[in-house]
Amino acid sequence: MENASKKYGFLETDEAENLFAELDFILKSGQHIQNYPHQTEFFNFLEKYEDEIRLYYRNLFHVQLVGKGTDYTRYFFLDMDEESRGIVKSRAKKLAPEYTLLGILLLKIHRIDKYFINDIYVPDFIQLIKSNEEYKNYIYGLFAKRREKEATEIDESTIDEWVRNSLMQFERLGWIHFDPRNKELFEIMPSIDRLFTMYSYEIHNIDRLIDETNAIEETTGGLYPVEGGDGAE
Repeated sequence: MENASKKYGFLETDEAENLFAELDFILKSGQHIQNYPHQTEFFNFLEKYEDEIRLYYRNLFHVQLVGKGTDYTRYFFLDMDEESRGIVKSRAKKLAPEYTLLGILLLKIHRIDKYFINDIYVPDFIQLIKSNEEYKNYIYGLFAKRREKEATEIDESTIDEWVRNSLMQFERLGWIHFDPRNKELFEIMPSIDRLFTMYSYEIHNIDRLIDETNAIEETTGGLYPVEGGDGAE
């Protein structure tokens, strides 16, 4: 017990008593922690005890605590897969492919085409993807392909629901953050860089993505667990 106490000394701190139970739940649910006001306490705690906490998750749960980025772009997450989740597996579920596809479109609009610089107003975002010919063709091509399998009807409410459900999942992951004073306004967080890195080619070549949808459906999910949510496997 003494050796364990030395390994995981952070558990004996006052900070851990106040923060760690909630932080542990958040991390195991697949959320990313970053250096932003609504997560400052969690982020500072992780940075301060990073090595000990990494050892804790690796030894006890067989998952890796990962830190990416620097300064205000730095973020932490648990890198979970089918083989190493342990007890985490019961809480974390896969991100449905249609949400990943919306994320790819969001990143193209934001990072490549630069339509939105700072905060994004949800109705403006929805209106843009419905009115821009490139985005509209992508969306209708995507839903037409899925309709072949699922007989999904394409209408305005289908697109609205897809966008809003996807954004809700991104908030749970910590990829975006809604303004608590205006739930129609959100900010893209640094941790969405995980999605950008994994699907950089698709984001830059979104016109080819429809033909590759099956590949996205086969590979997406395990790296981005969410707590609950429709479409989670």
